Amino acid sequence: MYNIVLKVLFELYLSKMFEDMHFGDWVAVFTNILTTLTAVIMAYFAWRTYLKTPEQEPEPNDKKANNDEDFSAKQLIVFKTSKQKTILKITSKGLECHLEDNRVGRGGHQWTIKKDDAKLILESSNYYVNSGYKVNTGTFSIGQRRNWLYSKKFFPEPEYLLAQLKDLLNKTISDDK
Repeated sequence: MYNIVLKVLFELYLSKMFEDMHFGDWVAVFTNILTTLTAVIMAYFAWRTYLKTPEQEPEPNDKKANNDEDFSAKQLIVFKTSKQKTILKITSKGLECHLEDNRVGRGGHQWTIKKDDAKLILESSNYYVNSGYKVNTGTFSIGQRRNWLYSKKFFPEPEYLLAQLKDLLNKTISDDK
């Protein structure tokens, strides 16, 4: 490609049509050609990057979405990979989010939504599900707790998770622990 540019510049130099061009004109022509080539190369790389499929950690192919041993009416597994699991639990304090992670130093209790806050969230319908563009995961938000991952294998339809979140919030308010 570099040889082609030099060849074109050399032919322009020898052309009688460009005999009266000064050094500054040649610098401008060369700069324009170099800028154009850079733009073409960058556009090519951007196009190749755009075509790449987003990489995501593969999830195990479980027949069951939520394991019976991990699921009850007062807790909900919303996200699971080979390394971590996110569980929403109703406790005496309110609705809690727990992250179980195989890696050292990660995981544990993440946040709690108190019963009064759960009531306000329900009244204002301040809980959302966004299925996003990724194949295996989407995000959900409850009140100020935003953009938490959920597994689409558990909730293929966002409306199903939305109903489960509403149910958990209702149970949080009515829980008599």
